[in-house]
Amino acid sequence: MRVIGLVLVILFLVLLASAIGTQNDQVVTVNYLIAQANLSLSTIIAISLVIGVAIGILLMSVSWLSLRVKLLAARTKLEKLSKDQ
Repeated sequence: MRVIGLVLVILFLVLLASAIGTQNDQVVTVNYLIAQANLSLSTIIAISLVIGVAIGILLMSVSWLSLRVKLLAARTKLEKLSKDQ
């Protein structure tokens, strides 16, 4: 059931992205540090979204890893204390 919900959410997001993409077909000039590019506005929105999601996942994985290390330390301490009793 969880997989079906995930597939439906992904399908909805793809449909929403395609609807936004069809409404934003203007060409925009993007200047970055070493070059310049002419891209459609929908492409810029998609690239920005992907970069934002990647940064968010990276930050959350660092936080998750920190919490996993703390949990492992707490479990080790709990096992040590329960052996002492």
